[in-house]
Amino acid sequence: MLSTVDELERALPGLRALRAARSRKINWPEVVRALGTDLPSDYKELCEAYPSFSIGDFLLVATPQGSESEFAVEMMEALDVLEDLAEADMSGGYAPYPRPGGLLHCAESSSGDTFYWRTGGDDPDAWPVVVSTRNDDWWEYDEGFVSLLAGLISGEVTPWGLPEPFLGSDAEVKLA
Repeated sequence: MLSTVDELERALPGLRALRAARSRKINWPEVVRALGTDLPSDYKELCEAYPSFSIGDFLLVATPQGSESEFAVEMMEALDVLEDLAEADMSGGYAPYPRPGGLLHCAESSSGDTFYWRTGGDDPDAWPVVVSTRNDDWWEYDEGFVSLLAGLISGEVTPWGLPEPFLGSDAEVKLA
């Protein structure tokens, strides 16, 4: 079961103050049309509650702001580095979306760590999150993106290849 935004807010209390007063009413059909795929429900819930934000001036979580089709283009453009790594056989065996099972960008750190979904199948909620660290560690997490964030921040998920200790519950949260 995917975590809810409430669980992330419990792990990161500073996030709650930035929550939109009401749903942001993102045009998800436009995002799906522009990407050619749906996105996991936990991420969509997060996007409806928050504009783009950073945690501890380290982790950037981008959400649609303005044009949903431009947001989709930016998600695809963020795969350029992964494409270069895949061509050089340095991507841990992963390839970028839209290839079958390809990775789709969902977040990044200021240190060059990248978070992706491994696409595939009819249910985006079943997509694992793939973490690629600047140290060339590649690992997967099966419980969803919001759960991964909450677990990394609370310490319940080991931050393989990411800075330890990872951002804690007292990390500053800012709109990006």
